[in-house]
Amino acid sequence: MADTPRRIRVLVGKPGLDGHDRGARVIASALRDAGMEVVYTGLRASVPAIAATAAQEDVDVIGLSILSGAHLALCELLAKELAARGLSTPIIVGGVIPPSDVEKLRALGVKAVFGPESPLEGVVAAVRALAAGEDVPSSAPSPAPKPAFTALDHVGICVRDMDASCALYSKILNLPVAHREYVAAQDTHAAFFDLGNGAAIELVSPGGKNAGLKKFLDKRGDGLHHVCVRTGALDAALTALAREGCPLIDTAGRPGARGHQVGFLHPKALNGVLLELVQPGHHDKGETK
Repeated sequence: MADTPRRIRVLVGKPGLDGHDRGARVIASALRDAGMEVVYTGLRASVPAIAATAAQEDVDVIGLSILSGAHLALCELLAKELAARGLSTPIIVGGVIPPSDVEKLRALGVKAVFGPESPLEGVVAAVRALAAGEDVPSSAPSPAPKPAFTALDHVGICVRDMDASCALYSKILNLPVAHREYVAAQDTHAAFFDLGNGAAIELVSPGGKNAGLKKFLDKRGDGLHHVCVRTGALDAALTALAREGCPLIDTAGRPGARGHQVGFLHPKALNGVLLELVQPGHHDKGETK
């Protein structure tokens, strides 16, 4: 009986300090669907651990998913770690990679580079070619789309006493509280006053473990905390901003009030102003305790 051909073995690594590994898991799933064996090293794997696993598992190709911007340093270190183990395993890289860095990665031994919008079939084809000893072009990754911000969603005001503040704003604005809830993911109490133009005023108050809002109140007292703009593609917007070097608090959307997904830019991105991006989801009316 003829021996069963050995399946292509691919190591998928997620080095660096990225906050999520959704992209790496999608790639790993696509490679498995293509009949390959995938060794996934998990979120924030160290480069020496990736090299050691590549040697132990005898993989044909190493794929790195990098969103942190440290692709040059990480790939240089991986090349050294592989060389120290006598390995010449081909490397491909996916993530937020400026086109100007593609040739630098190539010089470090990276065989192909894929951007956030690259088709999965292209990644699979590149892995197959490299496993067969063939070369693949290391073209520049397709640029992430420019973020489109469609409207002002709300301005956020941080308050110590939510009940008293709701009563005050309702009296001054002559408006009822349109929505009030506790956002468990952020340990924040939130109340909204909807304005006639589609925007809102949001009052936010910290729960017992929200150190950020407590620090804000201790330093500044009640006052304007953030400005929020609306987008239809939150993760794409954050990816595009990161690609341009914009400092972020969130690299991917997370649950916010009213069933929306939110992400924050670091205040130093806009001269000290905290900017929130929101992708509208299910809009719950009423109060949630």
